[in-house]
Amino acid sequence: MNPPSEAGTNRVYGLDVFRSFAILFVLVGHSLEHSKVAAQLQIFGKLGILGVELFFVLSGFLIGGIIMRLIDQGKFHTLSHVADFWKRRWLRTLPLYFLALLAFLRFDYHGRHALLDYPAYFVFMQSFAYKIPEFFELSWSLAIEEHFYLWFPLVFLVWHRLVKRVGRSIFLTAVTFIVVAYSFRLSHPLFTDWNEYNRIVRVAVLSRLDAIMFGVLMAATKHYWSSVFQLIKALTPISASAFVVLCVWWFVDSPGLMTSGAVQVNLFTLQALLCALLLPWFDSWTKSNGREDFFTVTSRLSYSLYLVHILVIIFVNKALWHFRVFDQAYNNPFILYPLYVTLFYATSWATYHQVEKPFLSLRDATFSWPNVIKASWVTAALALALIFIF
Repeated sequence: MNPPSEAGTNRVYGLDVFRSFAILFVLVGHSLEHSKVAAQLQIFGKLGILGVELFFVLSGFLIGGIIMRLIDQGKFHTLSHVADFWKRRWLRTLPLYFLALLAFLRFDYHGRHALLDYPAYFVFMQSFAYKIPEFFELSWSLAIEEHFYLWFPLVFLVWHRLVKRVGRSIFLTAVTFIVVAYSFRLSHPLFTDWNEYNRIVRVAVLSRLDAIMFGVLMAATKHYWSSVFQLIKALTPISASAFVVLCVWWFVDSPGLMTSGAVQVNLFTLQALLCALLLPWFDSWTKSNGREDFFTVTSRLSYSLYLVHILVIIFVNKALWHFRVFDQAYNNPFILYPLYVTLFYATSWATYHQVEKPFLSLRDATFSWPNVIKASWVTAALALALIFIF
């Protein structure tokens, strides 16, 4: 998932750690679906669910901080301001997303697909209010984020025109998103099958917009009500304990989830709120030196790691079949997992430096064809290869 912090700003080490936990939870969750590991370890696969929740609230917190600064500077009050906001977001998120989408069309688990077999994915409508197809399924979270970036500024502008005050406008925008999410979940009957509940409620855009909103509310709390933000930080031992209880609840197969409509409707809102309550403590965590470490690197590569890791798993598994060592290597986690992790980081390092970073430089550069070509030539070449060669 994408870290929306602006290039060139000072990174908060605690938030890098928070983001690292988020992506590591996802990587562990998806990796444990492969190889043969003890049942006691397989339960940690549920961490992937919580990893995405951490991503959502962190994205909201970071994007909320950017929005608060734009509001203070008078740069978030017109459609032209919003258009500039969208441009910066899309330069950050779209190039690598579309490249990953093309790669999945060519190298999916189920075989090669035609370019237009899944047109909804090109406009982030793959899971808007319905079950996502069994293709590039991890893109559901990106669809939620892109819709949030699209709709939050517009809803905020409407409320700001009506009530004039910034804090009240943000609060009413939050209420709007929460009401939409609850209305969608309440429109469904009780689910008795986890897969149906997961693919319809957990991953649908209309069901999950409130998750990112809690991160934005925490950013607004820090910006406008700092004493409340500090109080939430002081209560971190309580929220952290509740988070551990939530982890344990998932590890023991989430009792009550498939039998209680109240749990199904409220679960993900409460889960996102709980994750958001951890943010003030991580936001205060500084580092004495500026050296990059594992958490800093993992955080920087997190968007690439999120988008490429399933492709790496597909590639490794197919390569093991090709070289006729699948049974020996795949069934041995001490061989398979180091191979996965090494290629996770190597591939994401390449995509970060060759795809993400060049487009980030465009956000503050003068628009000119030389700058555009310099930023996009690798991405364009890879996209053309995926379209016409593979």
